[in-house]
This record gives sequence, C-alpha cells and structure tokens, in this order.
Amino acid sequence: MNVVSGVAKTKDEALKEVLLKLNAQESEIVYSFLENKGGLFKGTTYECKGFLKVDILNDAEEFLKNVIKGMGIEASYEVSTKENVTTIKIFSSNNPIIIGRNGQNLEALTTIVRQFVKTLAPVGGPRIILDVEDYKDRQIKRIERLAKNLAREVLKTKQDVEMDNMNSYERRAVHNVLTNFKNIKTESVGEEPNRHVVIKYVD
Repeated sequence: MNVVSGVAKTKDEALKEVLLKLNAQESEIVYSFLENKGGLFKGTTYECKGFLKVDILNDAEEFLKNVIKGMGIEASYEVSTKENVTTIKIFSSNNPIIIGRNGQNLEALTTIVRQFVKTLAPVGGPRIILDVEDYKDRQIKRIERLAKNLAREVLKTKQDVEMDNMNSYERRAVHNVLTNFKNIKTESVGEEPNRHVVIKYVD
C-alpha cells in the first residue's frame, strides 16, 4: 500500500500535498494528521499521511482470497462499490460451505475481513460486505418481506413485535423498508450479538 505524507503550516495545506501526490480527490483517500509543535522560535506544523481507499480494497480482496484458499476452496470474485459500501461477491462450487448454517460462516468471514481493514485504517476505512453469488440479496429481500408482514400485523393488533437477532446490515434493511409505514416505528435493541429490531405501533 502506497502511503504518502505532506507537511505544512495548516491541515488544509498538508492534505493538499497528499492529494497532489496521490492524484486523488479527498473522498478517494483515507488520511490522518499529526501535529508537530515547534520550539520557541518555530511554529506548529501538521503532517498528513494518506493512502488510496482502493489500495485497502485490493489488500482486503487478496486477504480474503488467501483465507478461502486456506479452506481448500477455489473461487472467483467480483467487486462493486455503491454509496461508499463495497460488496465482494464470491463464486465457487462450494457455496454452502462458505455460507455455512444460517449464514454463520459468511458472517465470520465478513468479520475477519472488516477487522483486517480496521488494522489498515482504524478510522475512515471503506465498509465491506461479503456475499456468495446473490445469497445476501435474497436474504435481505426475505427479511424485507417478513418485516412488511409483521408491520401489517402490528397495525392490526397495535402490539409490538420483536424480530429475531440480526446483524447491522439486516437491521438497517428493516429500518429502511418500514420508514414510510404510517403508524409504525422501528427500534434496534439489545447488545451484540443479540441485537434485534422491535416493530412498534405509534399513534
């Protein structure tokens, strides 16, 4: 990964140096500042260090490939980015093994890759989602259908309904799909890994 730095009297000037060296826009990089206080006759300077987000994604993809290869599985990969979220789709003849029971293996792989990214970029790193072909898409559509059906029940009974434990990506899908439901409010409760959505009736 190509890490560059720039030193200047202001943070903006230091950042501009880094952007120039990387030939990139601010939204395309991860960066941090270090304040260097001068001595008696020297003013404070700022050092900006930065690197391209795409470099992190490339490293994360390579890391994932090595993990899956270590599982004895041959696979191909497809990477796409939308609204600052990068999805790495995995294609293999051993999809059930990668997914695991109720998606547990896939969730574990996602956690490992995100932790890897966090070591490279503790703050501001790209958000990564792993999918096996279209498993996640189908899963989210199923959860959205279930959430709508439960919301209709809540409207009829005016009784709150607690959904099963879900990860943050799935909970977000529930919140989003029920945003425009009149008299319905959603709330995430509990502590990980037992965090879940409650669908509530409101006047």
